[in-house]
Amino acid sequence: MSLRNFSIVFSTVFKEAVKTKAYLYITVGLLALSVLLFASPAIINSFTKDSSEETYKIVNHTSLELSEQELAGVTGSWKIVDDARIESLKEEIKAEELTGFFVLENQADMMHLNIYMSKVNNELLISLESYLEQKRVASIVAAQSIDPTVVQALNAPMQSSFESLYEAEPNALLIVYGLIAIMFLAISTYGNNVATAIASEKSSRVMEVMITKVAPVPMMYGKILGIGLASLAQLFIFIGGLLLWANLGIFEIPAGSFVQTVIETITWGTAAYILIFFIIGYFIYATLFAIVGSMVSRPDDLSSATMPIVILLMASLTVEILFVMDYPEGTLTKVTSYIPFTAPMSVLIRIVYNTIAPGEIVISLVVMILFIGLFAAIAAKIYPKGILKSDSLTFKQLIQFK
Repeated sequence: MSLRNFSIVFSTVFKEAVKTKAYLYITVGLLALSVLLFASPAIINSFTKDSSEETYKIVNHTSLELSEQELAGVTGSWKIVDDARIESLKEEIKAEELTGFFVLENQADMMHLNIYMSKVNNELLISLESYLEQKRVASIVAAQSIDPTVVQALNAPMQSSFESLYEAEPNALLIVYGLIAIMFLAISTYGNNVATAIASEKSSRVMEVMITKVAPVPMMYGKILGIGLASLAQLFIFIGGLLLWANLGIFEIPAGSFVQTVIETITWGTAAYILIFFIIGYFIYATLFAIVGSMVSRPDDLSSATMPIVILLMASLTVEILFVMDYPEGTLTKVTSYIPFTAPMSVLIRIVYNTIAPGEIVISLVVMILFIGLFAAIAAKIYPKGILKSDSLTFKQLIQFK
């Protein structure tokens, strides 16, 4: 009988959740977001192609032999002129007929480059100065009959590259931020939905009718699982959309882009971990929200009543951002991997960075499941007392079981 009552509550709550317009809008929005994420490189590229080509002029008052073809390798379209009126070129920039121009001249024993641009482009300037310096050195080498190979060896730049401390892509940090942000928002939003649903039924006296047909504990878990499955469906649609677009190959993904990192990082295995730890994290906090929902007499009191849970959730998020993300192999990170309130986020971060062993994942899962079982037993005693009282209760009143 209890199982039948539970299934009735579960199916009713789930159907009510997925039939709302807000749920439909959010689901469609998440699916559109997954498409937009993969289409963003093509969209950005289309805007880049449509933009007008940058044009530059360089007034050469030196003996250096410059090449318009070589300058085109710097960027944009170039024209070399031996002489020109500065004021006339300025007017071309103001009329947007010219992106910028440069005057190269000799001053004392040095070359000097005068720059005229409406907006400074540091990347362009570095490339241009490097090109002019190469030309100057080549001119001196030719004049002094110096062996070019010696000069080339002396001027060879030192190569350097950034090496990650962990077995993850550099853009993986952004993915981690996205994952914990989604988890934080989902848990807080859907957990609050559980509390609101219970408080609304309690204030409208519907609970008094339902309690005669359904036991309090099956009712509580029916609501938690019903809303939880609805939220899980949205998360599954979003992650499933990402995996679908990645495997279909209908979008052109540039090498080294953020989207490519998403594809390489969120594999089917990682997606399974995300779903598992989202479910566990949701259960941990949803039970707390359910108890708080049974404590208040009306939904208007929920904001203040749920504040301790929100503070706990925000404190967990703060610990993840300030400590765990920067030190995924630190002692504090390992500790938070076994604290139920922080473990879902901490373990996910360590999975993305490949700093956690399979055994640690299993132990963390066992600890969280045991905590959920313990908390469920406590909630089973507290929840019935809360929903049977029409007025608001305190935690002290609730924990007095007898």
